[in-house]
Amino acid sequence: MRFANPQLLWLLLLLPVLVVGLALRYGWRRRTLARLGHLPQVRRLADSVSPSARLVKAVLLVVGTALVILSLARPQAGERSTLASAVGIDIVVALDFSKSMLAQDAYPSRIERAKAELSRLLDSLKGDRVGLVAFAGETLSYPLTTDYTAAKLFWRDMSPLDMPVGGTAMGKAIVAANRLLAGVRGKGPPRSQVILLLTDGEDHESDPIEAAKESAKQGVRIYAVGIGSRSGEPIPLLNEDGTVAGYMPKPGGGFVTTRVDAKVLRQLASITRGRYIAMEPRRFGVEPILREIATLKKSESKSRLIRHYDEVFAFFLFPGFMLLLVEACLRERRMDR
Repeated sequence: MRFANPQLLWLLLLLPVLVVGLALRYGWRRRTLARLGHLPQVRRLADSVSPSARLVKAVLLVVGTALVILSLARPQAGERSTLASAVGIDIVVALDFSKSMLAQDAYPSRIERAKAELSRLLDSLKGDRVGLVAFAGETLSYPLTTDYTAAKLFWRDMSPLDMPVGGTAMGKAIVAANRLLAGVRGKGPPRSQVILLLTDGEDHESDPIEAAKESAKQGVRIYAVGIGSRSGEPIPLLNEDGTVAGYMPKPGGGFVTTRVDAKVLRQLASITRGRYIAMEPRRFGVEPILREIATLKKSESKSRLIRHYDEVFAFFLFPGFMLLLVEACLRERRMDR
């Protein structure tokens, strides 16, 4: 037995007050009769009242009131547990738009392949809220939504050349993603929250480790997807029409190369209890990401047990109402007087 509104049980403290009030009322009536002074009249009035009927009425009033109060507290019994239906999770996809993502070890380039695969990812989601962060040296954000078509338009025609500040600031991207997730946290049923970070991991401009620690405090997991070859790939320089005009030169000769920094990405994932996913440029697909999301959603669904109880307040309300009704109809005076 449990009560859905246990705070109303405090009303039971009114019962002693009710008993004291009835006792005072009985004493007041006796004193009133005594003040009449005419002994034959007093005896007739006193004899016309049944003490047992008065006692029964008092008991009915107290017990009936107690039962009504108990019914208001909503007694429940018969606990049952069921799994809650999945409501989806919150995902912020943070995609690296630094110039290193122009490398062509994935066809036609890392960034274009990433956008194509993320489009497939969005097409596979159901019920999940998705936000987007494009980042280089600074960030551009798109708030969480279930309108996946609109979300895909956010960076459909965007390229690293459109970013206002160059570089790779993963820390700023994680901070921006945390801000988007905080904006929807607590709105609707509880959801798991995830940052999907797609980058080559080369960050010399921010502190992604501190940003990941803040994510961990909020229960946000980071799934870091490393894009790029381990051997290094030259960064192309593009003409206005998008054709390759050459490669980024290195001071002193040669070309600047980019390679995935798996160590940092593994740290980010480990801090937040997420996972690092290595993507070989020539075998880049979202299937590993989808499997991780499906596992997380399945785990969340299993953990969201809902307890059900049978309402039994009627077993208290009906008898209480009937006792109060009988008390109201019962006469204190004898019928033959």
